[in-house]
Amino acid sequence: MGGRPADGAAGPAMVVLGDSVAEGQDDPHPAGGWLGWAGRLALHLGISREEMLNVSDPGAKIDDVVRDQLPLVRELRPRLVVLGCGMNDALRGFEPADAARRLDELYGWARDRGAVMLAIPVPRPPLLDISPISQFRKKRTVQRIHDFNMELARVARDFGMTFPERETVARVADPVMWSPDGIHLNPRGHAYVAEVIAHLAKSLLSERVI
Repeated sequence: MGGRPADGAAGPAMVVLGDSVAEGQDDPHPAGGWLGWAGRLALHLGISREEMLNVSDPGAKIDDVVRDQLPLVRELRPRLVVLGCGMNDALRGFEPADAARRLDELYGWARDRGAVMLAIPVPRPPLLDISPISQFRKKRTVQRIHDFNMELARVARDFGMTFPERETVARVADPVMWSPDGIHLNPRGHAYVAEVIAHLAKSLLSERVI
C-alpha cells in the first residue's frame, strides 16, 4: 500500500513491516491492492492511505524484514510502526537467538526514531488442521509460534513498549476468520484484528511524547 515517499515529502504517519498477512493478502482494497488489517487499522486511527507506508513482502521472515524492508524506512520518522511477522518463521524454522537480534534492531530503530512500535501476535493457522502434515511437525510448528510470540513479548518489554498477547485477539482462532488456504486471513479476519488492535494503538499513541 503505497511506495516510498519522494525526497522532501513528509514522512508517513504509519509504517508497516512484515509478510503477506501484514501486506493484506486476500482482503482487496476497493481502490486496488490490498487493504488488510494494517489498512483497516489506519482507517480506525484516522490515517489516510497516503500517510501509510506498507513495505511488507509475501513469504518474509524476520531476517527478510530487517535485511530488505528496514532499509526502505530507516530514515523516516513515523508515529506508529506495526510489525506483522513470524508465521513463516514458525512454518520454516528459525533460530531464537537470531530472531532476538533482528527484533532488537527493529525495536531499537523505532525507539530511536521516536515511534511507537506494535507487533501483532502470531496466531495458530487453520493450515495445521487441514494440511496432511505429521503430528510431530504440527507440534513443532505450534512450539515455534509460542517461541516467536515469547520473543515479541520480550523485546517489547525490553524497549518499554506493549505487546498484545494472543488472548487479545482470541477470536482469530475461529476458522471463519481465515481464507480457504488456512494461512491468510479473510476480510472478516482482517477487520477483526484491526478493530481489536486499534484500541491498543490509540492508547499507545495518546501516551507518546512528541
